[in-house]
Amino acid sequence: MSSQSQKIQNCLSVLEPLMTEKRKARYEEILEHRTRHVAMVLEDVYQSRNTSAVMRSADGLGIQDIHMIESYNVWSKNRSVSKGASRWLTLHRHLGAEDPHGACVAKLRERGYRIVATSPHEGGYTPETLPIDKPIAIVMGTEFKGISSRLMPEVDDYVEIPMFGFSESFNISVASAIVMNRVCARVREAGVDAGLSHDEKQYLRLQWAFRSVKRADLILENSGLQMPIEK
Repeated sequence: MSSQSQKIQNCLSVLEPLMTEKRKARYEEILEHRTRHVAMVLEDVYQSRNTSAVMRSADGLGIQDIHMIESYNVWSKNRSVSKGASRWLTLHRHLGAEDPHGACVAKLRERGYRIVATSPHEGGYTPETLPIDKPIAIVMGTEFKGISSRLMPEVDDYVEIPMFGFSESFNISVASAIVMNRVCARVREAGVDAGLSHDEKQYLRLQWAFRSVKRADLILENSGLQMPIEK
């Protein structure tokens, strides 16, 4: 066991006994359905409530990672919309990066993601036909102009939601939910995702436990321990 893994285990051994068995069972149930095969990328979404709504849908569908590019519009947490979903997700905000777009793309490439833009495009896919053989990062642009010219050259594929009415587009949170729902369902049906690794699950167990137990920081400190991961 690595030094980091041992530190995580030590902290868990202190915090988990302070949680109810029902709570711990719920965590295990959710961890078994968590995926990193699909991730969401939100580029300068103007209305924070839209970002929060996407987070709520992502959590409900088992998606763990939300990448946020906030060059112009910085997300402000909206608990009434997200229902606390951001507590359970891994948010990659890139706020300290000199080039948030470049930092986001680099992280996605490093992790092997195919970058997919939700945009009408000749030769594009639908949520039903989008290839799912490798991890997919679904990009949603700002409400007004869509995906920026800065990010568009990095896109590998395009996905469009078929429309059958007079409306030409969906709200960003609705569009995200539609795409996430179908793509995640197809990933599970095809069995192409092995789920989270043991270490990834341990990381999230500790992170979730820390956010659930009151005064977890003080409890760990009194035990001679410090959080070895992001709180």
